[in-house]
Amino acid sequence: MTRIRQRRGRHFIDEKGRLYWINGPEDHCYLSEQRQWRRGLSFDEVLDWKQCAPSGVVSQRFGSPQAACEAFEHARVVWVSDLYLRRMGDQMAAHRSADDYKPTAMKQAEERGARPRRQPWLLPEPAGPVCGLPPRADGGAASAEPGGLPHPHRRRRSAGQLTER
Repeated sequence: MTRIRQRRGRHFIDEKGRLYWINGPEDHCYLSEQRQWRRGLSFDEVLDWKQCAPSGVVSQRFGSPQAACEAFEHARVVWVSDLYLRRMGDQMAAHRSADDYKPTAMKQAEERGARPRRQPWLLPEPAGPVCGLPPRADGGAASAEPGGLPHPHRRRRSAGQLTER
């Protein structure tokens, strides 16, 4: 028996983190498993930013969304594979997985004056200068031992430069 952990409209997520969509008309709907490709997003962020697409696995038809949810929670769903829906999901995923992707409705709202929204999967811009080198294995401290390598861009003064002053 699998429980629905969270639901918003026709989307829900189960206790194992799998996402589903109730598709079709109210009186003849079915469940469609959705795949997600970004980790770390909340349920609402996945839906708002459309970071999911059909996996191609669908259920039988139900008389209402409520009946579909009850059948899901009581393990009375028969799952089948829909290759057409799978291919469509592949195309959606390829389009929506771009780093700069923004849903059409969100773009249109911004064009009408809504506050621009930044994709939650992008890292924030750094506040100051950033070194392009990877962090050192020793935690960043320059080694005082012979053979310890200082940061390659750090300039060291020689003893001759210090005595000239």
